[in-house]
Amino acid sequence: MSENEEQQVYTEGEQPAYVPQYTAVDTEAALAAYQHKKTVEGLMGPIVSLVVHVVALGSLLLFYEPDVPKVSKTIEIETKEMEIKELDKKALEELQELEEIAQDMVPTVEKPTVSVDASVDVGSVADFSDAMASTDNATDFSDVLDIRANDSPLKISSLYGGRSNEGREKTRKKFGGSDATEIAVLKALRWLKKTQNPNGSWAPSEQEAMTGLALLTFLAHGETPSPENEEFGETVQRGMQWLADNTNNRSKPAGDYRNGIAAYALSEAYGMTKVPFLKPPMEKALQWLVDGQQKSGGYDYGYKKDARWDLSVACWQYQAMKAGYVAGAEVQGLEDAIEKGIKFMKNVTYDKKKQRFGYSSPGSGSDGLQGAAVLCLQLLGDGNSFEAKNGVKYISDNCKVTWVNPKKKVDAAHQNELYSWYYQTQAMFHAGKGTWKNWNSMFAPEFIKYQNPEGYWECPNADKQKYKVPYDKWYTTCLAALSLQVYYRYLPTFKMPKGIAKTEKTTMQKLDDDLGLDL
Repeated sequence: MSENEEQQVYTEGEQPAYVPQYTAVDTEAALAAYQHKKTVEGLMGPIVSLVVHVVALGSLLLFYEPDVPKVSKTIEIETKEMEIKELDKKALEELQELEEIAQDMVPTVEKPTVSVDASVDVGSVADFSDAMASTDNATDFSDVLDIRANDSPLKISSLYGGRSNEGREKTRKKFGGSDATEIAVLKALRWLKKTQNPNGSWAPSEQEAMTGLALLTFLAHGETPSPENEEFGETVQRGMQWLADNTNNRSKPAGDYRNGIAAYALSEAYGMTKVPFLKPPMEKALQWLVDGQQKSGGYDYGYKKDARWDLSVACWQYQAMKAGYVAGAEVQGLEDAIEKGIKFMKNVTYDKKKQRFGYSSPGSGSDGLQGAAVLCLQLLGDGNSFEAKNGVKYISDNCKVTWVNPKKKVDAAHQNELYSWYYQTQAMFHAGKGTWKNWNSMFAPEFIKYQNPEGYWECPNADKQKYKVPYDKWYTTCLAALSLQVYYRYLPTFKMPKGIAKTEKTTMQKLDDDLGLDL
C-alpha cells in the first residue's frame, strides 16, 4: 500500500456485504420511551417544587402556636471533652473512592436549542481579529481538558458540557471561535439534514462511514433525539437507528475504517444520551476493533494480523476506543487495547532520528499522520510525551492551511487535505496556548471563506475530471464542520478511572426504575 492511501475511507473496490434497509421494530419504541422520559424529567422539577411548598405551608399551619408567657428556669450545664476517634483505614478508602466517583462520573447532557442571527455574514472573517485578540497566548486549557482540575471532590463534571447552548457560547469565545464559525457549522448541519437518505443514512456510497461522520457532527453540536430538538431531533434519531440496525444486523465488521468510525459515532451517541438500544451495537463494534488489534497494538486493512501495519487505520480505532471508554462501554480488553495503542504509536511508528511518525514503516508518515498520532496520544492520556510534544512542534513549524492551490490537482479519495487539517486542528487545540492561537487564526478563516453557500464543502483542489468520488461532499463537509466545532467538542485528555460508568446509574436509568421501564 502506498502512503497516499492513508486518507482512504475504504479499501479500493471493497464494498459492504450488504446495506440493510432501515427497520424500526424495537428502536422506535425505545426512542418513544426516551422522549417520554425526557418529558417526565421536565415536569418533575415543577411538581416536586409544588409539593414541597404545599407541605411546608401545611406544616406551618399545623404547628403554629401563639406566643405564651415564658417561664425562666435555671439550667445547670456540665461540660466534658468529646472523645474523637479516627476513622479506620478501610472507611477512609471507601470515602475516597466515593469522592472520586462523584468527581468523574458522566451526567446526562442538556439538549441545547439552535438559534441563528441571520444578520451575521458567514462569508465575513473580520470578526476573527477581535476573537483572536481575546485569546491570550498564556491560555491554560487544563480546566477543560482535564476533568480532575475541579476544586471540589463532590463537583460532578459534565464530559459533554461544552456542547450545550451555554457551554458552546462560553468555550467558543474563550478559545477564539466567532459568530462566523458557528453559523458555518449550522449551515453544514442544515445541509446534512437536507441530504439525509430516506432510510436514515447519508451519501450514495460508503454509507456506514459517512453516517458515522454525520452523526459525530450533529453530536458535537449537542444535537440529540430529545423532543425539544425540533430542528435536528428527528434527523439524529433516524441516523442513530440506521447505524445501530446496520451494526446489529452484521455478523462481522464491514471494514476497518467503516467499523472504526461507526464505533466512534455509536459511542458518542450512547455517551451523550444513554439511549439503551445504542449500547449493544456500540459494544459489538468496539469488540470487533479490540479483537482486530495486532499484537504490536497497531492495525491493518481488514483487521489483518500480518506484519504490515497502518497508522491511518489505527487512529480511527483509537478515537473510537476513547469515546467508548468515556461512555462506559463494557468491552473485554478495551483498556489493554488503549495501552497497547499508546505503546504502538510511540515505539513502533515513531522514528527518533527522523522525529516523525510513520504510515506503514517508522517515520514514513505524511504531515496529516503527524497530527493523527499526536491527537490520539493526547486523547489516550499521553499528550505530554516527547513524541506528542515534538509532533506539535513539527505541525506548528511546517504545516499550513491553504485551501486553493492552482498548481495542485488531487484525488479526493486519497489526498483530501481535510483529513490532515481535521487531525492537526484538534492536536493544536489540545496543545493550547500560543500554539493554538496561531493555528486558529490561520485555519478558521480559510474554512469559512470556501464553504459553499448551500452549506457543504468539497475537497480542496480536487481533480473532478480524473477522479470521481461520490461521497466527497459528505466526507469533506463533516471533517470541516468537526474542525470548526473544536472549541467545544473536545473530550478530556486523561485516562478515566476503571469502572466509573458501571458504578453509578444515570438519571435516565434511575427514571427507568421509577417508571418500571425495561428497554
